[in-house]
Amino acid sequence: MTDINDLSFDDILSPIGVEEFFAEYHDQKPLHIRGAGSKFSSLMNWDKLNGLLNMTAIWTPASLQLVRNGEIVSPGQYCRPSVDAEGKRQLRPEAGAVTTLLKQGASLVANDIDTLTPELAAIADALEASLNGKAQTNLYCSWRERRAFNSHFDTHDVYAIHTLGEKVWRIYEGRLDNPIAHSRFKNFGHEYHEQHKGRVAAEITMQPGDLLYIPRGQYHDALASTDGTIHVSFGVTAPIGLDVLTLLYDQAIADPLFRTNLPRPSDSAAVANHLATLGKHLSDITRQPKTQEILAKFRGDFRYQRGGFALPVVPATAAYLVAGSGLKMKRSGAGWVLTSNKVTVPIPPDFEEHVRWIIARKQFSSVELGLAFPATTAPGIEVLLTDLSAMKVIQLI
Repeated sequence: MTDINDLSFDDILSPIGVEEFFAEYHDQKPLHIRGAGSKFSSLMNWDKLNGLLNMTAIWTPASLQLVRNGEIVSPGQYCRPSVDAEGKRQLRPEAGAVTTLLKQGASLVANDIDTLTPELAAIADALEASLNGKAQTNLYCSWRERRAFNSHFDTHDVYAIHTLGEKVWRIYEGRLDNPIAHSRFKNFGHEYHEQHKGRVAAEITMQPGDLLYIPRGQYHDALASTDGTIHVSFGVTAPIGLDVLTLLYDQAIADPLFRTNLPRPSDSAAVANHLATLGKHLSDITRQPKTQEILAKFRGDFRYQRGGFALPVVPATAAYLVAGSGLKMKRSGAGWVLTSNKVTVPIPPDFEEHVRWIIARKQFSSVELGLAFPATTAPGIEVLLTDLSAMKVIQLI
């Protein structure tokens, strides 16, 4: 089995092929893929979840939520006042209160967790690379016969990976036409959803290793059928036409026509002509090579930035020229001094051999000096080089 950190989109969909997925399912209909229990076993388990939850400083009422009977639990029921690193007071989830509510039937929802482990980041990155969208990641933990949310649709495509227990998903016939994360689609009430979800089209029992794809707008709900179920949901949002309008707005600012006052409202013919002219200019802008380049860059950058740190780093190599003339080392009392034709300066204790090594050369690098004296710390080498530079003994090349 491929390591989860190296999974490609092909591996995630296996045994369904990528071409088959885009031809028959993507943005068209749900897809349930059975997987061996080991397929995503390292993605999430109890040890990992507890490890994340015990990072108490990162959680807020927005990132860690409790849901019961389809309603989000008030933060006051499971959070306590705390002081953050900046000295500001804010609410933090409290382990005892959270555990009590979970025992009473609440479900746990951890939002925006795709950067918290290498495995979560790897799946999110693989989805983004093939789907050309942004992948936002949430975790859902429920107990037997408990449902986090009532029947609903999402404004993004859902790739749900099941890792522990069993959960029954119902997919309904109802599907909204391309909803987006806008208040127009966020404020529908329970009655609206019940009226528009339609009949049950499929009932799917998810087990560890399974993947469920649900296109945006498709009504669904999920109910845990065993205790302690966990699934991780990757919500993928792709660029849409409204994003193009935003890009065109920036382009239109450079066109004087779009900065021109509209004709007086009493002259309806002039208004109509002006609107037609604006439409033509907008159409012309969409065909410009510059606009195509801007759109291509926007789509290429349309993903979340994760990670990127790989410490320790290799220190930058600084090259030095031995600039002093007639440099010699002489003992002075209990220590040593460095003399030249112009000055005499003391050598810091324990650095006599370092200085002797330096003045024996015409030029050297900081890395070479460090390798010659491996027992000396990097800060110690840096201080010596700074002092010798100030004394005009050496200078950067």
